Amino acid sequence: MAPPYGQPAVGSTATVSATTTSENLANFVYIHHIPKMETKRLSATLETNNKWYDLGVKQMGYSSAELDGIRRCCQQNNRSPAEGLLENWGNYNHTITELFVVLSREKLYECMEIIKRYVDPRYHVLIKNIDGGAAMGGMGPMLGLNGRRVPQGQGRQANEPAPLLQPNCRDAANKPLNGSNSKENSPFANEVADLSGVIPNISYEDLTTATDNWSERNILGKGGFGTVYRGVFKHTYMAIKKIDYNKVKTSEAERVQLQQSINELRFLNACRHDNIVPLYGYSIEKEPCLVYQFMPGGSLDKSLFARRPASPLTWKERMNIARGTAKGLQYLHTFCEKPFIHGDIKPGNILLNEYKQPRIGDFGLTRQGARQDSAMVVSRVYGTRPYIPREFYDRKELSTKVDTYSFGVVLYEIGTGLRAWDERRTDKHLKDYIARAVHENVHVSELMDKSLPMDADGLHVCYNMLMAGHLCTADDPRQRPDMVAVMWHLEKA
Repeated sequence: MAPPYGQPAVGSTATVSATTTSENLANFVYIHHIPKMETKRLSATLETNNKWYDLGVKQMGYSSAELDGIRRCCQQNNRSPAEGLLENWGNYNHTITELFVVLSREKLYECMEIIKRYVDPRYHVLIKNIDGGAAMGGMGPMLGLNGRRVPQGQGRQANEPAPLLQPNCRDAANKPLNGSNSKENSPFANEVADLSGVIPNISYEDLTTATDNWSERNILGKGGFGTVYRGVFKHTYMAIKKIDYNKVKTSEAERVQLQQSINELRFLNACRHDNIVPLYGYSIEKEPCLVYQFMPGGSLDKSLFARRPASPLTWKERMNIARGTAKGLQYLHTFCEKPFIHGDIKPGNILLNEYKQPRIGDFGLTRQGARQDSAMVVSRVYGTRPYIPREFYDRKELSTKVDTYSFGVVLYEIGTGLRAWDERRTDKHLKDYIARAVHENVHVSELMDKSLPMDADGLHVCYNMLMAGHLCTADDPRQRPDMVAVMWHLEKA
């Protein structure tokens, strides 16, 4: 592909005063947000009588072997084992509030006092409760990204305020207390209990009201298993995905759909990033629902391919969308020791806010990859065919390079305004169409979206996106760049 004229050819944590208030609590969410001095004090207190070890085994789900490994590592680095434990648990995106709760279950009130200022005041009552975690029994078990489970308490006191994040509370028989409105024996209901401690539950009745009784006027989109509605809850616009059991034809299909919904809960709760759609809550009554931030700009798919768009995306907007999506993907791939692979990157799953800023959505197919991102063989292939590379489709080899490939195809679509697959084209796959253009040295002006004016800036933007896409869609996954490199390439373009 010939470049535009003049373009080279391509082949410290601040300390916080004791007057910290709820107004700035938002700055202190995760364990790594705790200032260094408080972390040192907390670690020193946990070192007393090996309290850190008991905390790790009884409340954080570590094995003795794992804690001994943390101890050895810390000895080599001249650090305290308690500090290593806090850092390790924090690496799985556990929050300060979760730490506060598990400390209460071990009756480590002195430790709780150290971090009290960074926890919502509604949780402070746990320090006063001499029974240890009883006040938070309603929060249910909490599950970290590594699958470690924090044991459930014994039930909330009658005179105790409700927890900050209200779950679907369960009785001793592990049945929903509001069982009359819940789908009996729902696998979704059973598995989502693992996450109920950190994800707000919103009643089905409230969601019905929010969507005006699931009015067709509020439908944002439909899928194979359900429908996404726009709703207004607590004076806030939200997008509500309702899973329709009537559309599920077989028990296997139901299992797959429920598992995808659980995946979304897990990964969206774990991933907090400007370019990932925030999860607001869920409901497991009647038809399970997931509640997200409403994105008024709709999907990138609609912005690119609507029959009568209000106005086409400008080249500047297109590059911003490409950069933001790349940032979100690189975060997914790098924020944890094992990468998270989205598995279904396409314009329909890239949502835009009112300022055309992108956020990645639909995490139903997300899977955790192998360490060092080595390819692993999976049992099934999911995704959208034109965006799936051959090694995944044919050999079921999964790695982050699957997302890289998919993103490359999206870059082609953004640059050309053409769909990834078109039966009417000689080269039905857009990837093949661009590959032939590169081989034949076709000028970029012949490839760029004709709905926009052809100027120097547009030529430059389109050229850089298409060449990045060409690198991302290399047939050999080893030749594809990782998403960090792709992000930097687009940032410099």
